[in-house]
Amino acid sequence: MQSVLPTRLVIDLPNWVGDQVMALPAIQRLVDGNAGGETTLHARPPGRRLFEALFPSAAVVASPPKASPIASARRLCRGSGRFDVGITLRHASRAKICLRLSARRSLGSDGDGGRLLLTERYPVDRSRHQVFDADPILEGLGLSSVDPRWRPALPLALVEEGARVLRQAGVAWEGAVGVAPSCARGETKRWPAASYGELARRMRARGLEVVVVIGPGEEEVGRQVAAAAGVPLPIAGAASDVAGLAGVLARLSVLVCNDSGPMHLAAAVGIRAVALFGPTDPRRTGPLGDRHLVLSRDLDCAPCRAGCCPVGSALCLRELPVDRAERAVFQLLDRG
Repeated sequence: MQSVLPTRLVIDLPNWVGDQVMALPAIQRLVDGNAGGETTLHARPPGRRLFEALFPSAAVVASPPKASPIASARRLCRGSGRFDVGITLRHASRAKICLRLSARRSLGSDGDGGRLLLTERYPVDRSRHQVFDADPILEGLGLSSVDPRWRPALPLALVEEGARVLRQAGVAWEGAVGVAPSCARGETKRWPAASYGELARRMRARGLEVVVVIGPGEEEVGRQVAAAAGVPLPIAGAASDVAGLAGVLARLSVLVCNDSGPMHLAAAVGIRAVALFGPTDPRRTGPLGDRHLVLSRDLDCAPCRAGCCPVGSALCLRELPVDRAERAVFQLLDRG
């Protein structure tokens, strides 16, 4: 496809926080490449404020997660009509239907109905890290491949907001170690709350400030970690959206986490992560950069990429030793 930029461009963004963060370098290429044109980002409500902060030159339209493709297309086209070019960074057929209705030329992956629904389709190389999924689209538009080293500049207002959230939770000083026990996509991707609690107890015993980082609706797992620790632990983030969570993470020194949105968000804002992997493949969805440590167990069945453990034991994460996570935290702290 010959480049058509600058133009009226709509970019349909992923649903899940981790996928949104991994798409940021591609979004940056597209927004910059369409300078002089008109760019609209189609997001989900929890991520709207983050995209508005990171890409102020673009308009952001938010559709509810359960909105039909027709309703989302109407919301996107309200006032100005259909876009000249549309790109979806989601692979679902619903996203491609919405895009076909919203734009005269539609680009996306060739799976999940892409061959029928889109005017231009591109293959996804799943042997590479997910951050590169949009490279064929960028190439087709005459743009450079994503730079996996690119990091967004988080506005100072969000960093200060994160500091306020931590202070209100009772975190006494900056540079605390965070533990993020949640994961929105599958119980098998979660290290047990009891293990997070034991890790927090050990770090507190060694003089570290520890905070449990959660999101809306995750209060119960936060309480489980605090109870397992057996010592008072501040819990922060229950009222934060994605932008607010980015601000909270930006004030930490290290985050211990599952393969999750907070893991990718921490890496994006420059915070070192101890990432705990079980059924998923860190070569595909691991934290980007060399400042992080990925822990996993060497099992024949891992990574299986299954949402439900096929052997019923979930040993890949359930029996990942707390000792290893503790050593990894201090290894990252010792690097300075």
